[in-house]
Amino acid sequence: MWDNDTKLLDETDLALVDALQVNPRASWTSLAEVLDLAPISLARRWQQLTDTGSAWVTVALSNSEMRGALLELTCRPGTAEQVALKLATVPNVSTVGVTTGEFQVFALVLAPNLPGIADLLLRTLPIPSEVTTVRSHVYSGLFGGVVWRLGVVNRAQIESVREPVGPSPGQIRPFGPSDRALFLALGYDGRRPYTELAKELGTSPQAVKRRLDRLRRHGDITFRCDVARPLTGWQSMALLWLTVPDLMVSTVGQRLGAWPETRHCSAIPGPANLSLIVSLRSLDHLGELLVRIARAHPEVSVVDRRIVLRQIKVHGRIVDDLGRSVQVLPVDPWYGG
Repeated sequence: MWDNDTKLLDETDLALVDALQVNPRASWTSLAEVLDLAPISLARRWQQLTDTGSAWVTVALSNSEMRGALLELTCRPGTAEQVALKLATVPNVSTVGVTTGEFQVFALVLAPNLPGIADLLLRTLPIPSEVTTVRSHVYSGLFGGVVWRLGVVNRAQIESVREPVGPSPGQIRPFGPSDRALFLALGYDGRRPYTELAKELGTSPQAVKRRLDRLRRHGDITFRCDVARPLTGWQSMALLWLTVPDLMVSTVGQRLGAWPETRHCSAIPGPANLSLIVSLRSLDHLGELLVRIARAHPEVSVVDRRIVLRQIKVHGRIVDDLGRSVQVLPVDPWYGG
């Protein structure tokens, strides 16, 4: 649990993580030029961070055809954490947390299309017996949180680290079994070398690199660098439900999705039509965010707010009380399909 003796990551580690959030597969040589440390020193620091579960790189789908939903669950007294841990083992479930409020558990789930998300919610998602109520909300838009940054390195460093992205390849074959295998392999470690991936998948390093480059340039996948957030000063999180005028949902969602605190922002059909998950440096920080929303968007109403008591799973990683990765369970949106 968080306490005043918790040791935060030092400035060098924070800068390293932030640089990898800009370009998660950057070489140590290129990072060395920006962070003014020897490549071997950076490699050792990163190995220490990954060995302790303090930071990691993984892969996410960014294809507009991917569908998701936010689930809220009420549980029998004393079983919320048990329910969250059970849900966390399901490959379609990317993120799980325990919150205050009427619904004690929330989960983000994924499927490749709308029929897939319907089948998941209606038939295949295993609901633990301790759950008494389930409420589901299918995204109608996703505005932020898939990729985020600590914001430590400056603009010049960002431009030096950022990987040049060529033009979209236009036509590209859809995801097939080989792409799913590649995606899952990168879910374990998004920085795995091409040679290692090729050996596991029975192909050549050049073929793996070509396919990854095309998938990234086409906008189908993106890499993300995650970190144990309490070790960077983000002590907690909150889940907010907002009611936004229909004509403003996209505008408000994009603005809130770009906030440095935002970890998830999605439009959801219903009376409360925007969900927002934010990281907090303190409970007072939540009050500041609510004031910021009220001042920037007086037409928006915050109809519910909940503190995340504990994160259980963060995009394919089971985490401990300090947010450190203790088990890898790669996200698999196609699971069971």
